[in-house]
Amino acid sequence: MYSVDTIVLTFFIYSVLGWICEVIYCSVPKKRFVNRGFLYGPYLPIYGFGATIVIVVLTRFMEHWYLVFIFGVILTSILEYFTSFLLEKIFSVKLWDYSNYPLNINGRVCALNSTLFGLLSLFIMYVVNEPVYHFLTGLNSTLLEILSLLVVAVMSADCAFSVSRMAQFQKAILELSQARAEIEERMRIARESVSSQMLEKINDRIKADIENVKASYYGKARHFFKSNPSLTVRREDLRKPFEFARETYDSVTQHRHNLRMQRKAEKKGDGNARS
Repeated sequence: MYSVDTIVLTFFIYSVLGWICEVIYCSVPKKRFVNRGFLYGPYLPIYGFGATIVIVVLTRFMEHWYLVFIFGVILTSILEYFTSFLLEKIFSVKLWDYSNYPLNINGRVCALNSTLFGLLSLFIMYVVNEPVYHFLTGLNSTLLEILSLLVVAVMSADCAFSVSRMAQFQKAILELSQARAEIEERMRIARESVSSQMLEKINDRIKADIENVKASYYGKARHFFKSNPSLTVRREDLRKPFEFARETYDSVTQHRHNLRMQRKAEKKGDGNARS
């Protein structure tokens, strides 16, 4: 029988395991570490909720693996759809989008992922859950309570911080679009009203302003674009600002990458010269 503390820790363990799976799945093709998810910590709550729901609801069907699979598909698909819908309503963004996948529903769920989650439900129920359960029930009640309170505290703080950062990110998108419009207007006025010599000085000043705006924006956008490569918006009033924000993020990322490669090449050249 699962106690509240055991359920909390079960949720946390599967959140971490889900994060590990996502990181491996996304990092291997890119050949670099990719910290997946909305939150900053090494866990994905949607996996924790999904696994906990599957365990609590489907334990009674353990004798019929095909029912575990079918209900696993249904339960996890409902959770994924609801999570996508809720995140979009709250933050006006989509952290994932399956619109290009066959047999998808509003881009929130698709047949491929739902099937994979069904197979994952089988793996959890028949392979992973028993050792996890025995490990947790082997802990004394005081330690269980302390660990569960710690998990709640850490993840709640992370959630609050991430929500705050998302609000800053959304604000930064609009500010970036407004800054672009203001800079373009300043350039237009400068071209029409000043000498070519003065225009060159104004251009240098405006370029510096642009770099400052990009640097400020990049710091607020980096986590969400890097951790959620398919991040999109559906609100029409945010679409153009978001597209410009994505382009800006990609250009700054590429510029920083080029600078790193240049420094490595220079260091390598200096090392060869010394030898």
